[in-house]
Amino acid sequence: MIKVGRIINTHGLKGECKIYLVTDDVKDRFAKGRILHLSDGRKLTVSSFRMQKGFGYAKFEEIKDINDAEKLKTLDLLIPKEDLPPLEKGTYYYHELMDCTVYDDKGNECGIVSDILETGKHIVLRISKNQNSFLLPFVPAFILEVDPKTKKIIFKDMEGLR
Repeated sequence: MIKVGRIINTHGLKGECKIYLVTDDVKDRFAKGRILHLSDGRKLTVSSFRMQKGFGYAKFEEIKDINDAEKLKTLDLLIPKEDLPPLEKGTYYYHELMDCTVYDDKGNECGIVSDILETGKHIVLRISKNQNSFLLPFVPAFILEVDPKTKKIIFKDMEGLR
């Protein structure tokens, strides 16, 4: 299962949920009639969805009022991996990059991908090891190889990067 969002609050009295999104295709992921899985195992059917100030707001058929919606706070919304369309060569889903072990171009293990930040033009990977971390722009100038099957990323190390 792939996380596409987290319910962070309720909105209004009719059971609409405020969602922190972690997907790049909200139109598909939250299309009317789409079935989403909750991290507690239940399923919800999208009846409406809208965007406002960077957050998603969804109404689900199974949620009748604010009392029902209140019980969903902090739960993740998931879709099956099989529902994801294939990507072009050289592009990756975030879940394929998360937890990859990262090596520099000399073969030194530098850490794992612990977070992915969106900066507008490109994404930035947070690489963490022990209590330290550094940011690695996910651009061809730095990224030499990505193998999502073995969860391995190799980057070109440059002075001042770490």
